[in-house]
Amino acid sequence: MTDENLRLLIIIGSSFGIFLILRILVFPALKRIAKKTNTIIDDLFLEKKFLNRLSFVAVFTFLNGIVFTEFSIDLMNSEVGQRIISSFLAIFLGLTLNELLSILNNASSKYDALKDRPIKGYIQIVKIILNAFIFIIVFAILSGQSVTYYISGLGALTAVLLLVFQDTILSFVASVQIGQNNIINNGDWIEVPEYGADGDVIDIALHTVKVQNWDKTITSIPTSKIISTSVKNWRGMSEFGGRRIMRSITVDISSIKFLSIQDIENLKKIPPIKSYLDEKIKEVEMFNNDSSNDASQIEQRNLTNIGTFRAYVENYLRQNESLDTQNMTFLVRQLAPTNQGVSIQIYTFTKTTDWVEYEKIQSDIFDHLLAVLHKFDLRAYQDGIVEAAAMKNLHFNEGLKD
Repeated sequence: MTDENLRLLIIIGSSFGIFLILRILVFPALKRIAKKTNTIIDDLFLEKKFLNRLSFVAVFTFLNGIVFTEFSIDLMNSEVGQRIISSFLAIFLGLTLNELLSILNNASSKYDALKDRPIKGYIQIVKIILNAFIFIIVFAILSGQSVTYYISGLGALTAVLLLVFQDTILSFVASVQIGQNNIINNGDWIEVPEYGADGDVIDIALHTVKVQNWDKTITSIPTSKIISTSVKNWRGMSEFGGRRIMRSITVDISSIKFLSIQDIENLKKIPPIKSYLDEKIKEVEMFNNDSSNDASQIEQRNLTNIGTFRAYVENYLRQNESLDTQNMTFLVRQLAPTNQGVSIQIYTFTKTTDWVEYEKIQSDIFDHLLAVLHKFDLRAYQDGIVEAAAMKNLHFNEGLKD
């Protein structure tokens, strides 16, 4: 065996030995140490993929440095051999730095101050720039030209690069604006009607924002469109701690009437409005006594069934422990009449933002109000033959027979 072949075997064996020592002894020891610490960042830096690429960096650093100075092998000391080894070193160094950026992205999700920020978009743009420089360095090494020679030539390609990477540039600018203005964060519930998106943000990348809709489908929205289209973010509702209920019951106008004395006595049996009726009767009687004795009953003040129902709804909701009627906007109001009747609108907030619980609270409220409506001799508006039968005080089937 010639001296050159022996030296070649020593180089190969040494390189393989370095690789095995790192993978079998050094890295496992570092992992055991990292598991004993309370920090997260050291565990992330010891991921298998990162360590694998770091091993190759160490091997090619050994080949690129020590071999050329300590060993004399024609194959490896030739210009072509040196270029190939240096190129591999640059490639694996670039891959290691790429993986390092990925680790930093993963680490950001572990910290409360960073996990909601669109860090991924910034890291992706850094990766693009890094990969571009690695490509230039490798090409410069293989061609024998200096790196500055190719970098200086980029000025002439600026217009072409702007055209080719215009989407990337726009997305990067959008990512900066999203981060600086805190427009959206991971986990936010957003609505983007233009793209049919309605759900939680699950990923904010350089080019796309992914939204998981409530039907579990995923909508991808260009990042640049987030700042140029209408986006409704429900984060404020979650941070506020309450979710709005704004729904109406439409009352048939023909069922609205003044309350008779007997009607009032019957309604006084309903606890939530007994005190209201007592106070209101005194107020009405005082007003009517001060008015002209010749005034007709119509011209005098009278209690109405719809006004009393509105008061009942307000008192009933104030007693609901699932609603926050003290600290948040609370309103029971009558809307303008339409051809479908008069709407009594409820505007209030629940104490929870959970969707399922919110819907249950809202349904329970309107189940009760629709069921109690008849006690005030009021009817909810229904279109068509059902309404016609109701106006005749007939059962629905009787209305069909007529």
